[in-house]
Amino acid sequence: MNAMADTPPAPSAPQRSLPIRLNLDDSDAPSDVVDALFLGRFATGEQSHAHSTTLDRVGPEATLLPAGARVLRASKDDDRSALLAEGEGWTLLVSRWNRGADVTVTATDEELARRILAEATDGAKDEPEPQPENVTMGFWHMSPRRGPHRTTRQIGAGTWERSGPTTRRRWPSPWTG
Repeated sequence: MNAMADTPPAPSAPQRSLPIRLNLDDSDAPSDVVDALFLGRFATGEQSHAHSTTLDRVGPEATLLPAGARVLRASKDDDRSALLAEGEGWTLLVSRWNRGADVTVTATDEELARRILAEATDGAKDEPEPQPENVTMGFWHMSPRRGPHRTTRQIGAGTWERSGPTTRRRWPSPWTG
């Protein structure tokens, strides 16, 4: 019998198959450096599990940081901010723009990544702004003197709930058949 057959295979080291280099030039912004630093521990395999989410509306008071996070880098420009933080066994990247954010966590195990992501985003979603009852509607028509012409009018647009059961019966949802 071959002694090699009884020996378990050596663990794979996929990080060795991809040389990691970072080149910076004058077109890079500080937020690009934050993004690159975030990928380091995942690329080397030190933190081999990643979880992320995108939040369309984030409350202005939400830090998107779990308790005990140590901020390592922060970058802010006109339309985006990037924040790199860490804790025991995990690294977190928060990329914010306008009202939304991407939050990504790398960690030493899957459960830790999931838990830190949940903690960072807990209560962060902002409620949508109330919609007005009157909306602007655009109408196009062909004018004999001016050619194609667009005009706008304010129209009443109640909520779907206020439209009544008759309207809802006439216009079934495409998802319900």
